[in-house]
Amino acid sequence: MTPPPARADTRLVGRDAVLGVLDRLVTRLDDGASGLTVVTGTMGSGRSAVLDWAVARAGAAGIPVAVARCSRRESRIPYATLTQLLATLCPPSRIAELAGGLPSGTRPTAAVARMCDAALEDATGRPVMLAVDDLHLADPDSLRRLISLAERPRSGPVLTVVTSPLPLRHVRSTAGVRDSGRTCPVNTLRLDPLTDDEARTLLASRAWRPAPASAAAVNAVAGGAPAVLCTVADRFAASGPRTRTDALPGLTATARAVWSARALSTAQGLADDAMDVLRVVAAVGHLLDTGGAAAVAGLDAAAFEEAVDALRACGLLAGNGPPRLSRPWFADEVLAGMTPAERDTLHLKAAAVRGGGRTRIGTVADMLGAVSGVVRPRTAPDDAQPGRIPADVTADALRHALGESVTEADRARLLLKLAAVEAVTAPQAGDGRLRQIMLRHVTPQTWPVVLHAADLLLSRGDAETTRWMTADVHQRALASIPDAQLRPLRALGRLAWNEKGGPPLGASPPVHSDHPGHPAEAAVLAWNLAVRAEDSVRARALARTALAAPAAVPLMCRIAAARTLLCAADVDGGLRSLDAVVVEARRAGAHAAAAQALLARAEAAVRLGGSEDALGALAAATRELPPSSWHALLSPRLTAAEVLALIRCGRVAEAREVAARARVRHEDRGVAFAFLLYARAELALIGGDAERALLLLEECGRLLRSKRWLNPMLIPWRSTAAAAHRRLGSATAAAECLAGEDRDAELWGTADAFAGTRSHLYAVLARSGVDVPRAPDEPDESPEPADDRQLTDAERAVAGLVVCGLGNREIAERLGLSTRTVELRLTKIYRRLGVRGRSALVAHLRGGQEND
Repeated sequence: MTPPPARADTRLVGRDAVLGVLDRLVTRLDDGASGLTVVTGTMGSGRSAVLDWAVARAGAAGIPVAVARCSRRESRIPYATLTQLLATLCPPSRIAELAGGLPSGTRPTAAVARMCDAALEDATGRPVMLAVDDLHLADPDSLRRLISLAERPRSGPVLTVVTSPLPLRHVRSTAGVRDSGRTCPVNTLRLDPLTDDEARTLLASRAWRPAPASAAAVNAVAGGAPAVLCTVADRFAASGPRTRTDALPGLTATARAVWSARALSTAQGLADDAMDVLRVVAAVGHLLDTGGAAAVAGLDAAAFEEAVDALRACGLLAGNGPPRLSRPWFADEVLAGMTPAERDTLHLKAAAVRGGGRTRIGTVADMLGAVSGVVRPRTAPDDAQPGRIPADVTADALRHALGESVTEADRARLLLKLAAVEAVTAPQAGDGRLRQIMLRHVTPQTWPVVLHAADLLLSRGDAETTRWMTADVHQRALASIPDAQLRPLRALGRLAWNEKGGPPLGASPPVHSDHPGHPAEAAVLAWNLAVRAEDSVRARALARTALAAPAAVPLMCRIAAARTLLCAADVDGGLRSLDAVVVEARRAGAHAAAAQALLARAEAAVRLGGSEDALGALAAATRELPPSSWHALLSPRLTAAEVLALIRCGRVAEAREVAARARVRHEDRGVAFAFLLYARAELALIGGDAERALLLLEECGRLLRSKRWLNPMLIPWRSTAAAAHRRLGSATAAAECLAGEDRDAELWGTADAFAGTRSHLYAVLARSGVDVPRAPDEPDESPEPADDRQLTDAERAVAGLVVCGLGNREIAERLGLSTRTVELRLTKIYRRLGVRGRSALVAHLRGGQEND
């Protein structure tokens, strides 16, 4: 096989102007022109690649070249850089001669300097090039000598080419090199970020493929850095020639990871002051002005400004104005490199600075009380609230604050913040904080905190504990809290009772009227009507009433109202309301509530046929709350949603793995377990085990009926049971399942919407080879297949690729369609031709071809 042509150095894309200047400087050496050239640019801009090109150019011209590459590790070794220059400029034999000619007793450090001078004298009368990469990391002794060599007159020309992200004046100042007063021609060549067109050229030439459609987005994340883009191009090339260039969302993630790694490496090579400032900006810079940030870093104004200039020169801080990270998500990477003690110390310093001149100037409680949200997950998106601090940064600080002398209201508030932090990192401890608030802090002054604690406890999924806690709190608060303020608590108690069912433990449930006088009660009543499939018109009206007054309604009640709208076929209204809850919950640090809203969104996407949307919502939910932090009573719903979404993406093997990992104890089998039973039933049916599928579905239905969850829009378990009955040869039982489910959907008022839900379900099952049942009013015998010439051209194109053996995703890629569009066209084709399922369609079309 003919080897591919040699690949050009893609690191030099967009550097023609700089290379032209260096070429002229090398050429002028023959004319006796000395000088100092500094190649500068932000991290990853390709400084080393440009220096390598200059070294190669000088070598090709027959010019002796001495090369040194500086590193943080050798920056404290005297004359380490000069030693490298000497080793590349002279052969070992000459170095031995130079060493032998030194006077006895010469110190090693002085010996290196003298030997380097002697080596340069060897080149008297002919040009020499000194190349130093990352000059800012050179040891001070070598740096002083290099500056001296560049500034003093010589009998032969010397071109010194160095690279550094920092200006030369900054490098000199950091190393303590004083201005000698002598002038030396300094030529500064700055490497600008690559344009989008240049980035596309780099990606295409390095990967030997057309540039991906996401090239501009990748370049934006990479900051136009060729070094970052080269790594992304290698990932792109490794993806294989058959991968679509617009189907690689991982390229942006790769750019982000590579940028972060290079940025950290660059930061660790800077002076200690710069690293201290970077940590302050990453942790609490958004809370402080410039003076405050300098105080926390322990620097005077001049040192702080110098450190900020260095960080900006490297591209780690953005533009002008108060110091801010150039990439908000880089804060997580910086903080990850600090120990918990270091982060807490920094946080406490910020608290002292932020305290100003108030009496309790140094208390953490004052600082944290002024911050609306104290948690920001490590995987938060780029547009996350900038005022939020990573969870492990604040947990110890909050515990410290609770040890101070604070008022009861402050203590309750701090407990609530700590519970929000621990919901991510230590959920059982967080639940204990919420119970502590509800048990010990029921006063008029702390009532909003108590109500929020009940809301957060229910959002964790522990309906069992929430229902008896709210009953107990309600009983104790009757004498001190006005009835209007008790109503949201009653609504939460009723919602918990609805989720769990059965009598409450230890106390009677709060009285909840079916004629609500509060928006929160309206939300819960709407949800009760929805799960029972009663009066959809009233349920929609109540839900909209609740959602119209979000400030007065707890988050979990708003989620219930949004789910009501989804069950009542108001998809747009339900999804908008869930999105609003996610935003509000994130702002309040209520990660479990945000995760619940995203889970409900994923379930709606599964029902509507949006499998990719469902997986996206699930990914967002687990970013809010890691799977290990989900309560045992709620996690079955998360697993079920993921299994169903994977099935609808055609990833059945992955769905089986997810389902197999789920472990549910008998005592944890609440209503959420019904969702997992249903998901496992679909897997069993697709796998050909109709008997097991039917057993699981019957248990699912029994559990739902015991909780009075009768609405088929929640779980279409009888539609799937009908398919299982048909597989087992019981057409009558299948028809009864369909008829009963249709009757409930008709009574609830969503017959048309439910027909679409069943259509999506049966399309999924048919693609997996399951013989789906006909509607109750269809004739028992299959009609003769219709002539496929009645298909549209678009439908015929899809059908032809099915015959060729392509899956839906492959068909979508071939025709430039979405997978969802292919699914819908296949459903129409099945109906138009009177066939049921993929195999029947293939048999029909192939039979027609043979007849032709």
